[in-house]
Amino acid sequence: MALISSSLPDSTVYRQQPLKGVIAMKGLLRAAAKHFGIGLATVLPFVFAVWVVVFVVNQVDGLVSWYVPWAYLHIPGLGFAIVIVAIFILGLLSRIYVSRVLLSWADTLFMHIPVIKSLYTTAKELIENLFRRRQAFQTPVLIEWPDERALVLGFITSEELPESIDPTGDLVAVYLPNAFQFAGATVMVPRSRVREAGMTAEQAWKFALSAGLGQSRATKREEGPESTQTPTQLPKSPPMPM
Repeated sequence: MALISSSLPDSTVYRQQPLKGVIAMKGLLRAAAKHFGIGLATVLPFVFAVWVVVFVVNQVDGLVSWYVPWAYLHIPGLGFAIVIVAIFILGLLSRIYVSRVLLSWADTLFMHIPVIKSLYTTAKELIENLFRRRQAFQTPVLIEWPDERALVLGFITSEELPESIDPTGDLVAVYLPNAFQFAGATVMVPRSRVREAGMTAEQAWKFALSAGLGQSRATKREEGPESTQTPTQLPKSPPMPM
């Protein structure tokens, strides 16, 4: 029995070899999945951007083709170009007195039509808020929050608050964005606790949304002379009651 058992190969060899193969296969699949994820994350933003542009252009082309007799030529982007040129011309004409009178008359007319009034008012307020918000987020500031020992990056959104919120007229509204997401909070703080951030709006947004990652002094110097400005030091006030 000893001779027979010694001549047979050890059974653990058969157990170890398949086990090594399974481990190697798992490692290969894990690496393949990792590289596939990296490739997907790299190409998806480009695909999404191109898809949105193509979708918008096709939709606008479809709308214009109903009104332009020669749209059957099927020139890609022709209708979109017509709309862009028309909006540009309308913007130029809106600066002329006669055009302003006509626009005012159209505004009054739409405001007196029951159903259209609601749609027109909603669209008008939405567009005005979007343009106002775009201008509001162009002033990055640093505020002492929650007290003078810490600074938080924000953007002034309003310097004229309702009297019910700011009876003294000393408060300003500052939007505080969160890192890694397009969300945040709006706080009302005394003007004495607000100072200029010494950077452009684009640099401030990059800093806020990235949680300050990669924002070294050397990087700021390379981005332009605006990033080297010395923040304006405003007088400090006593700590805010919490």
